[in-house]
Amino acid sequence: MKLIQFLLLVFLMLGCNYNPDKSNYSPPSVIWSKSDEMPSFKECDQFNTDSERKACFESKILNMIYSNLDLKEIVVSQKINDTIYLSLLIDNKGNISLADVENLDKITNYIPNFKSILNQSIEKTPVLFPATKTNIGVPVSTKFKLPLIIKSN
Repeated sequence: MKLIQFLLLVFLMLGCNYNPDKSNYSPPSVIWSKSDEMPSFKECDQFNTDSERKACFESKILNMIYSNLDLKEIVVSQKINDTIYLSLLIDNKGNISLADVENLDKITNYIPNFKSILNQSIEKTPVLFPATKTNIGVPVSTKFKLPLIIKSN
């Protein structure tokens, strides 16, 4: 029994000498370059330049969010003409979620549940092509910040 305890003690002492800094493992290099592909909709892939694709993507996603916003039954006492900034997270599967909203205070004064209405609108957007890290060929999550103008009639 003492022999087993002694061997266990020696094993633990030798096992504690592992130093991860001396390991030969290095993770794959992730270098962002202009050849990486941003998230996209099928309709935006027809454009040749990155700037045209980006403009198409931003326009299409904002149009989808606007069209899904259900504000028909909301009545406000004063006119609203404000810009909020949406931080959208697009995961590596192409699903869109709302990460953050800037300048929301003014609108929530008039429409208290606006953030939940906005979340519902974003949840209705279809899945899109995720961003791709081209040097390792892997879909990746990305975050975009887009302006959304809210106006009342």
